[in-house]
Amino acid sequence: MKFENILVTEDQGVANRSLRITLEELELPRPHHAYYCDHALTMITTALRDGRPYDLLVTDLYFQVDGTTKQLPDGVGLIKSARQLQPDLKVLVFSSESRQAVIRRLYDEFNIDGFIVKGRGDAQDLKNAIEQIAKNKRYYPRDYRSTATQNNLHTFTAYDKTIIGLLAEGYAQKDIPAWLDSHDVSPSGLSSVEKRLSLIRNAMNFTKNEQLVAFCKEMGII
Repeated sequence: MKFENILVTEDQGVANRSLRITLEELELPRPHHAYYCDHALTMITTALRDGRPYDLLVTDLYFQVDGTTKQLPDGVGLIKSARQLQPDLKVLVFSSESRQAVIRRLYDEFNIDGFIVKGRGDAQDLKNAIEQIAKNKRYYPRDYRSTATQNNLHTFTAYDKTIIGLLAEGYAQKDIPAWLDSHDVSPSGLSSVEKRLSLIRNAMNFTKNEQLVAFCKEMGII
């Protein structure tokens, strides 16, 4: 497989130049660019309508806030919407995000094809990733590959989402057992709730429930 129609969604000029140079070195066509996720989704829709769909989307996760009203403020929303329109679209994320749990969610929940962490050596990583994805293989960042087998990541269960959601709604930890008991959710004991939250915080390297709640909101887990 050789990519013929590539869309890059990125609002940083330096990153755009790095991507352009990498694609040129791989002898791939000059990509189309979008600086906002809404614009990128419109371009994907138009390309599909015109019978020349994009075969690779390279996108950042986070974009600068400039006061413009946007329906898709971040790359996660773009990936989700783009895949709904075009399920076979290859997706490579190019971001400064390095949290293992965030990266894992993108692979597990959104089925991305590759992830590159911006920084030293990212040009070579981009080459490797695009070559791997062109062979219908997934590409994982180096740090992710080296820690993926460690027990420092967490898969959120329905029970986890319930108790964290209650914290987000303003419930005190000591009041959660009563809610769980009244809704036939088990285990409902305070000790069970405390132990579960402690396990999740440790896995995610958080020290406070507030950090955990903020993360889960940001990533759409709750």
